[in-house]
Amino acid sequence: MPGYFPYDVEAPPPASGLVADRITTPLGRVRVLRPSTVTPTTMFLHGVSLDSGCWTPLVRASGRDDLPWLLVDLPGFGGSDPLPGPVSLDAIGDALLAVLDDAGVGAMHLVGHSMGGFLGLHVAARHPGRVRSLATLNGTYVTILDLVNDPLRAAARHPRTWATYQGVRLVAGGGHLVQGAIAAGARTGLLRWGTGGLAARPSALPDSLLRALAEGGRPQSFRYAEATGRGYDWRTTWRDVRAPVLAGFGDRDRLVTAYDARALREVLPAAHQVVLGGTSHLSPMERPDDWIIELERLWDAG
Repeated sequence: MPGYFPYDVEAPPPASGLVADRITTPLGRVRVLRPSTVTPTTMFLHGVSLDSGCWTPLVRASGRDDLPWLLVDLPGFGGSDPLPGPVSLDAIGDALLAVLDDAGVGAMHLVGHSMGGFLGLHVAARHPGRVRSLATLNGTYVTILDLVNDPLRAAARHPRTWATYQGVRLVAGGGHLVQGAIAAGARTGLLRWGTGGLAARPSALPDSLLRALAEGGRPQSFRYAEATGRGYDWRTTWRDVRAPVLAGFGDRDRLVTAYDARALREVLPAAHQVVLGGTSHLSPMERPDDWIIELERLWDAG
């Protein structure tokens, strides 16, 4: 079994059969990697400061050619068009449904990491007929929603999460000077030591991840995305999820923690929760070979 962070964050290998395309949606053109020879069955949504390349470790862990996967650069991120202004989660969800419609897909399996996992929960609740199963990996954003909506009280209750999230906000939402410093940190490797709240073993992170983080910064899009959490009623919304749910956590994650797992159990008691040892917030990249086993179980059951 491969070890910690065994694969680079890069474009998927040609054997995957995934090719780049740009699809027109209500939020502009969205870049996707879509299968060239088969009909897609599964959509993947990435996290902040990353793009669809973050799923390449999972592509390689699958060991399969011609994957029926649809890897999306979320609106405003990666190679997709910048967001036109403040948006709602419903608007982002509608853009994702437009991608599915273009691909000729009715209902699909949905996999999201971090911000993408949070978005996946919302889409599964709002559009239950379009989601066959949901895997939200490090994406049960209850504490982060608390920090966005009541920062002082949440910081007192969750100081480690607050400190880590402030670092994420700086990296993902900082201006030109911050982005320049991040790029320099990626070139020198110093950025590796700023990922302690996101990775279980920062010293083992590949240079490809540092480059991806440096190149993936979209400060304005991050601020728009963060604003979608203001006033969000996760208790009421997530109760409407009808699809089977796999909720993944890292035992060393400082952003999405055991507190979030307990909160999810409150509203979705049937969700299958998995805590992956030796991982933090980047668990799909840290241990992709473990997650592909869990995902295939979910898909086979659904």
